[in-house]
Amino acid sequence: MKFDIAFMFIALKAALKYTPITLILAIIPLIIGIFMGTFVAVARLFKIKILGRVLQFLVVTIKGIPLVLQIIIINFAVIGYIDFLSDKYKWTFASKDINRVYIVLIAMTIFSIVNISETIRGALTAIDKGQYEAAYSIGLTRMQALKRIILPQAFPVAVPVLCNNFIGLIKGSSLAFVISVTDLMNGALITATSNYKYLEAYVASAIVYWLICVAIEKASVILEKHLNVYRKEEVI
Repeated sequence: MKFDIAFMFIALKAALKYTPITLILAIIPLIIGIFMGTFVAVARLFKIKILGRVLQFLVVTIKGIPLVLQIIIINFAVIGYIDFLSDKYKWTFASKDINRVYIVLIAMTIFSIVNISETIRGALTAIDKGQYEAAYSIGLTRMQALKRIILPQAFPVAVPVLCNNFIGLIKGSSLAFVISVTDLMNGALITATSNYKYLEAYVASAIVYWLICVAIEKASVILEKHLNVYRKEEVI
């Protein structure tokens, strides 16, 4: 079998065309995941009565479900609920009118919140307990200590793992094909449906994924160096 380099560039062009969809499916869940994941991590870390236990149960449960299944389950749940309401209230709007990108965004966001919450929780536990005690000793409340002292030190610790979370979201977005959403990889594969040159299409999409991941890695290194000014300097 001869590898068609010319066709690979055709597939590469198609993959680049759909790259914004892949970035949207990763960046939005990342941003929401950082904010909501931090809240979940704090609630679990400080064992807030009922909320902490509920969130712990949800995190453990969702972590055990593959992303592809989360996408499929949420898709059928949303479709079923929308069609039920449409039939009940005689709406002109039905599940067929829903852009499936939004369904994937919901699934990816839930996936992101759960995984990032674990990242943030690990970073928070890495901060020496003396930092908390020092904050309380000068009259800061728990929330003030978190905002002014603990989180600024925890985020630089979390950046490398957050980078991996982001890369995981980029790669996980390729599962959007299960509900007919065309992203980077599936855009490349469409070009191969007429000539069956799927190897070239897969290689083209792999190149784009690799370039995106390299860019993320470089950006994370720069961000980590910038945030290191907030980290506690160890006195030797």
